[in-house]
Amino acid sequence: MLNQLWKKCHSSVCSLNFLNERGVHIDTLTGFKVNKSLVTSEHVFYINKAKKVEITFVAEDAITKTASILIPYSEFISDLKVGYLNDKGNCAVFNIDFPEFDSIPGLQMSERRHFPIGHNIAFLAYSIGCTNLALRTGIVSSFFFDSNNVRFLQFDGLSCYGNSGGPVIDPDTMQVIGIVSRRNTPAAKAYKQLLDIITTNLEELKKAESVVKFGDIDPIQVLIANQHQLKHLINNIYHYTATGATQAVLLDQIITYFNENAIADTSKNLTLTKIDVLFN
Repeated sequence: MLNQLWKKCHSSVCSLNFLNERGVHIDTLTGFKVNKSLVTSEHVFYINKAKKVEITFVAEDAITKTASILIPYSEFISDLKVGYLNDKGNCAVFNIDFPEFDSIPGLQMSERRHFPIGHNIAFLAYSIGCTNLALRTGIVSSFFFDSNNVRFLQFDGLSCYGNSGGPVIDPDTMQVIGIVSRRNTPAAKAYKQLLDIITTNLEELKKAESVVKFGDIDPIQVLIANQHQLKHLINNIYHYTATGATQAVLLDQIITYFNENAIADTSKNLTLTKIDVLFN
């Protein structure tokens, strides 16, 4: 079953690699195509120092590129944004109606709202620092609401940094039932708190730099170097450590967006058909 899921769904999942002004990779998210739109995590709006974004789909071998575009980050965020629900939505939708992506199939979103705990799931995602798409499995382990009353499912499959925005799929129907949202976890909040503390420490140390010296040694510079090393260590631990309690936002809000657009498209087509009949 999982082999069939991979064959049917892999080609619809893409990596979003963010580059700085020097062309250096700084972050990764996962996304997937639905109709002519790209669905991903709302964290796409908060990639600091991003200047370009590369959107890439791969073949069945998980690494050979089948379609890819590189566009300015500002254009992607400003011009292609079509379905950013709100700052509480935990997901974002972009228009990717490009000729390069015409042959890329889209995934289907499930209309089913409830799943039993213990239900098998699969998800496809990219990890930061890797160019290959990966398939992972797990079971639904729990459900919860966040502080904004958005509904999530929790599953026990391992997830890594970069997986956010990836589709959680029901193997029985091969339809999307949720969107991975790894960056709202307690680990992510603790990571941000540590970075804030280090930033504050560096600001205070800079004020005292060169005030005290022991011979040719400035102890403040030693402490500054230590804080930078600590920051580097924390980044590596957070970015490259997998977690076994992953959360995914359910489709309660985003499915409405796609259904409303589907109805609008259908009405448009019906109107055009009636006009054709009238003129004929």
